[in-house]
Amino acid sequence: MKETLQHGAGSLITVDPFRCRVWDLSDRIEEYVTEESCRAEIASMERDGQLVPVVGRVLRNDPDFDIEIVCGSRRLFIARHLNVPIRVEIRDLTDRQAAVAVETENSLRKQTSPYERGLWLAKLLRQGIYRSQDEMARDLGTTPTQVTRLLKFTELPAIVIGAFPSPHDILESWAVELHKAWKDERRRLLTDRCRSLCAAAATRPPAVSVYEMLVAPPTQGGRTRFKAVRGVVKSPDGATVLRFEHQRKEVVLRIPNALVNPTIEAELTQAVAALLISRALATFQAVTP
Repeated sequence: MKETLQHGAGSLITVDPFRCRVWDLSDRIEEYVTEESCRAEIASMERDGQLVPVVGRVLRNDPDFDIEIVCGSRRLFIARHLNVPIRVEIRDLTDRQAAVAVETENSLRKQTSPYERGLWLAKLLRQGIYRSQDEMARDLGTTPTQVTRLLKFTELPAIVIGAFPSPHDILESWAVELHKAWKDERRRLLTDRCRSLCAAAATRPPAVSVYEMLVAPPTQGGRTRFKAVRGVVKSPDGATVLRFEHQRKEVVLRIPNALVNPTIEAELTQAVAALLISRALATFQAVTP
């Protein structure tokens, strides 16, 4: 192993994945790199082997690790999971060069979520890799505006993040609007809605529905107002959430697929069935002598 590591920058080596560690400033959040999130890549590596090497730096005077992985934390996880050697392209990189390498690789492969990206940019600033957002934007090939937007994720409280099925579901534009709501007079209403969603974690709706619920304008009684016009129910932003179609012998309820998951389907079925059975029973009792 030590003899192999004498190769210069740019060389490809094969090493024990358990002798590698992830760069402290990696853009990936370790707790979200799991067997479930890497299922497709695990199957690919089992079938075809490691097609793309990771990028790493040689560590000096570290008794536990020989390589620091800059790009490829998911591939490292998979190699460890499968207990197979990992191919590493050795590079001599400063931390700033490593950050640029991460950004370049993300533009070519499966990107991190906006949530992960926002936290990563904040970490680079916090560790002094960049002196300002403008400097970081120039180096990473993005715009100061986008950096500012992504950094909004770091200012969202845990209760807002926790209202969503996963933080990776939160879009960049949503983070900006939720941040505005948290900073103005809507904070209390936003907090109450987040608590309600967190309390019903087992039946939480899809991310788009969560977002619409959180930013819906306040109404009397604290309830979200839905408008029904000619058999169509719309959310406050005008999106159709339910449509009644009256046919000759029945009424068909149509709901966008994006708003329904198995849990919501079961809840809706139970609620509608209970309402109809209750109404049918009441009618029967009314006409029974």
